[in-house]
Amino acid sequence: MTFRAFAWISLLAAIIALVPTTVGYAHGEPVIVVSPVVAAAGASITVTGAEMEPGEVFRLFLESASTSMELGEATAEGEGEEDGFVVTISLPSDLPAGSYTLRASTEEGETAVADLTVTAASAEADPGPAMAQEPSGEPHLLDRSMPAGEVAGAASLALASAVLGVWLIRRKEPSA
Repeated sequence: MTFRAFAWISLLAAIIALVPTTVGYAHGEPVIVVSPVVAAAGASITVTGAEMEPGEVFRLFLESASTSMELGEATAEGEGEEDGFVVTISLPSDLPAGSYTLRASTEEGETAVADLTVTAASAEADPGPAMAQEPSGEPHLLDRSMPAGEVAGAASLALASAVLGVWLIRRKEPSA
């Protein structure tokens, strides 16, 4: 195979790799909403899920930088193509005040998240407006994962660019 043929094949592979390849579901991504978004430890919160298929089971987790606990399960119900759930959950009374993420996940890997701020337990709470202390001093964990298709596309584009660049540099200049 000549270098020129290799360069064209590499360029074609890079173009094909740039075509979006994402997993398609019959419905949108699941969404959850927490109400209220600021609650005292020991209080009840309502979690509402939407954009879910009837029968999907979601495990609910409360997560922070230092803690992760399962709060229960919720099953999406409804008669239409897209439905969800409404569930009331009591927060643990010994839950430390701070910023949390409520995560609803299925076994198939579908995930929805919502933010929740927890204040001191009701007996210790100030009757004034609820306030979250920021920054908390806790390390923040960021999810920086990327879909494999995007990584492969970027790598293919970089490789094709490098091959094309080398080919252009080594190419003989035409005689005048």
